[in-house]
Parts: sequence; structure tokens; C-alpha cells
Amino acid sequence: MMNKPQGHRAMIPWMQKFCVASFIAACVDGATVHGRHAHWAVRTTNLERSINFYKSVFGLKVLRHEEHEGACEITCNGHSDTPWSKTIMGDDTEDRSYALELTFNYGVFQYPKGEALRDIALRLRQPLPDAVMAAGELGYGPAQSNGTSVHLTGPDGYRYVLLPLITNDDELDDGAETELPTPFDHIRLRVQNLEASMDFYTEVLGMTDFTEAATLREKPSEGYMTNVRVVGYEAPDDSPSAVPLFLEEHPDQAAVTVTDWEGRHAVTMPEEQLRQVYKQIREKNSKHIVHELREIKDPLGNLLIAVVKDPDGLEVALLSSEGFDSAARAADDFAEPDWERRKEIAKSLNVAVGSEATDATNIPEWSFEQEMEKHPEIFAGAQERTQKMLDENIAKQKQIQEMVEDAQRVVESGDEEAIKAIDFEKIQTLQSEVDAYINRHQASGKVKEAIEQAKMQAGGGVDQRKLKDIAANMAEKAEEDPDDEAELASHEEL
Repeated sequence: MMNKPQGHRAMIPWMQKFCVASFIAACVDGATVHGRHAHWAVRTTNLERSINFYKSVFGLKVLRHEEHEGACEITCNGHSDTPWSKTIMGDDTEDRSYALELTFNYGVFQYPKGEALRDIALRLRQPLPDAVMAAGELGYGPAQSNGTSVHLTGPDGYRYVLLPLITNDDELDDGAETELPTPFDHIRLRVQNLEASMDFYTEVLGMTDFTEAATLREKPSEGYMTNVRVVGYEAPDDSPSAVPLFLEEHPDQAAVTVTDWEGRHAVTMPEEQLRQVYKQIREKNSKHIVHELREIKDPLGNLLIAVVKDPDGLEVALLSSEGFDSAARAADDFAEPDWERRKEIAKSLNVAVGSEATDATNIPEWSFEQEMEKHPEIFAGAQERTQKMLDENIAKQKQIQEMVEDAQRVVESGDEEAIKAIDFEKIQTLQSEVDAYINRHQASGKVKEAIEQAKMQAGGGVDQRKLKDIAANMAEKAEEDPDDEAELASHEEL
């Protein structure tokens, strides 16, 4: 692979040829709009089940989680008048990369499906058969597959297109797979009138028409680009969120049903340009405004926000990039939801913490066993890779425990030079790798059980953090008074 500058992120090839300087800017009334796609909000009726799905199948992680006591003033949680929560999941902090926002309304366990949000497409770093297997273990499967892509229905009936990674031969001299800036590839929407939608997204919101470039790409299926136009923003290099919208016109140009299930798209742009865009909407077609422009005061920077809707009624949140990016960067703590607190909230409201059964719209129209029978070689390879990863992490866990036990013996020996030489950084690095592996496979009890068993077989009763603190204290005391053997030999804390 050719060497790249530190921090370099490869662009999607079909976007690359259209990149002028660091980003593409569209024009609105003579002014360029430097927009960025931030996230799409989807609904969930069982947050834990959804998080497990997005982790295990897509490799996403929780960026942040928020609990809200009352309904959102600007209908962030749809039209449900209830306490709610939102969980942001992505591949990187939200100021840098596209994400999904999982909205959970306490006591709401079903959403009528709309027609506008067709599917969300991703290019996964893991082989597609592995993703299919992970989905199958959770009860979700592909509606169809053409060998190069998989159409998958996930929690709450949302549809996903899983695509293979793109190889950029211009950048990679060995044909290796490009490291994409985000696993999200595009969002596909159905619209009633393609011309009206193109006018809204390009002339009003200032997006760029990428249709010509998009037709050069591989297609997820035959006819995927029929009667489709592609619009979007291309983000600067340090904020890779080039996730365009594929606008598909209804075959009969019939009205498209939009419900709370569709959620909401969020885009950011500089404050001054947001005001210009909003002013244009207000003056030329105020019916597109859902919530008036407002300013939210924040110590990290004031946030401007307005909510508008496209010609079919799909909502778009317009956010000022100065306030949003700094707030997201500070708020993304990668902490999981407090599941015990959620149980308490649900109990206080006398509702379940999540839907007990999979909604009827989510039941996959396929059999995991039948797919394995149809493609035995593919699934055998996926199983081998899965087992290999498990074996590697079991071996790492055993190595960690052996290193910890050796460190314990060194500390007990009182040898100050040996204590200083203990490589706690390597122990922590290995442990972080194993923890990340367990986190990615959280839905699988088999993985966690195997790692825990390896830990106990290697004598997993030593507290690594406590051992490190003791070693550090002893080394510090030895430097202060190297002749004080009594101090050096005191190990009761262990």
C-alpha cells in the first residue's frame, strides 16, 4: 500500500474526481454553502436490541446517550408526548463522521411505516457473509442478494443495503481495499416529483448534483439507478461525511406517505450560511418551515437550529456547524446507556423498557439455515474467520493474565529495577484490543463466556489497575529512599 500522510482518509473514488480543493460547495443565490451531512434519526422500540444489531452487524459504536424527561419542543422524538432518549451510533465522533440517531419513546412500541425512507446503504469493513451471519444470529436477514450486495431488514423495519468496500486503484498500488472515512455510503429516498425534489435540495439547501458521477459506480442491483438523481455535500478532509441522498421518483408520481417512522435528516452548515438558507426558505416558500429558526445558548458555542421539510414532507434539521461540531465533540463520551436507570424510568411510567417481541414488520422473510445450505462455502469461510478471531482473542487474554501474574511476582520480589521494567502499557494495549472485540460481539454470549473462561484458566484473580498502582508507589518510594527495604517489601495490599 502506498504511504499516506498521517490522518489521511481515502475518498470514495466517484466523489474524488469532483473534489475541488478540500470540499465541494454548492451555490445558493450566489453564495456557496459548505454543508455536511451529520446523521439520520431513526426510531427504535427496543434500544438494547437495536444497539446490539448495529454493533454486531455494522461494527458501529455508541458515541453518546441522552435521556430526556419530556417531549422535545422541536419534535426531535417525533410527535410522541412522552419522556424519550436518543443514542448516537457511528464510526467516529459526530463532528467528523456520519452517524445514526436512535430515538426511543417510552411506552411507544410500534410506528406505522412510511414510504419515503427506502434504505440506508453501508460499505462494511468486515466481509459481507460475516455481517449476514451476525444478523442471522439476531433474527434478521437479507430480503435478497445478488452476490455483491445484500438487502437487509433490521430492527423496526428499516432496510439496509450492505455493499463491499471500494478498491481505489489510483491510490492503492497493491489492490487492497480502501479505508473508507465512514461505513455509510448513501441514503435512498422515494419522492413524488424528482424535479421538485432536486430544486429543493440543490437550489434551496445548496447540495451538489452527483448523478453523473454516481452512475459510474457499481450498482447494488439491476435498475438501482433507474429514474434516480443523487445530491449531497462533500465534506472537508477532516470531517468525512460525504453521504449523498439518492432520490428515486415514484413510478406513478403518486404522493409518498411520510410518518414518524421516517425520522429526520440533520445537516450542518456555517451559521451565516444557515441564516441565508433559512431566509430564502422563509421568503420564497414558508410552507417548508416546520420549526422556526432558534438559537440555543451553550458554553461550548451557541447553536442555531431550524427544521424544514422537503416537498414530500421529509424533515431536515439545519444546524450551525460552529455550535454543533464543538458540542458533539465534547458530548461524545462513548458511554453505553445506563440500563438500570432506564428500567427505573420505565417503571415510574408503568411501561415496559422495550418491546418484548420483534414487531411483525421486522420478521425476516428468509431462513438463515436455508441461506447456509445455498452458500455453504461462503458461510464456512465466515465461520472459520469468526473462530479464528475468537481463538486469537482467547490467546491474547491468556497472555494478559500471564503477564499480570509475572508482574505480581516481580512486585512481591521487591526488585525495584524489575518493577520499573514491567510493561504495563503492553498489558493495557492487549486488554483494550480484547475489550473492543468483546464489545463488537456484545450480542454473542458465547464470545464473552469463552474470554472469561480463558481469563480464569490463566488465573484471572489479579486486579491489573491495583497492581500497577502498587508497583508505581513502590518504585516512587524506592527512588525516594532506595535503602529502605522494609518499605519495599510491604505488599499487604495485594
